[in-house]
Amino acid sequence: MKRAIVLAVLAAGIAGCQGMAAKMARLDVGTQRDQVIERLGPPDSDRTMIGFEVMSWLDRRPGRFSLSHRDYTVVLKEGKVVQFGPGLIRRDGKTTLQIETDDP
Repeated sequence: MKRAIVLAVLAAGIAGCQGMAAKMARLDVGTQRDQVIERLGPPDSDRTMIGFEVMSWLDRRPGRFSLSHRDYTVVLKEGKVVQFGPGLIRRDGKTTLQIETDDP
């Protein structure tokens, strides 16, 4: 019985992680800002860095808690997507940004 509960919890966690990845796959470079929000929902963070708009989503289970999580970032210039994917943003020089992942 305990094993079944553990497996159910793990399966739910894995299924939750797949949700945002599938939504992100629907984006393309050049996608308009309003379409991004329509497809992904409102961002958890929306800020401006060196002329770019940076929106981030924290992919966690309801209540903002999960055994694992992955954050996703969309970078826009003049209202259009120029970069997107898993990870958080970092400044890469004076005029560029880079999405950085935790993957080795």
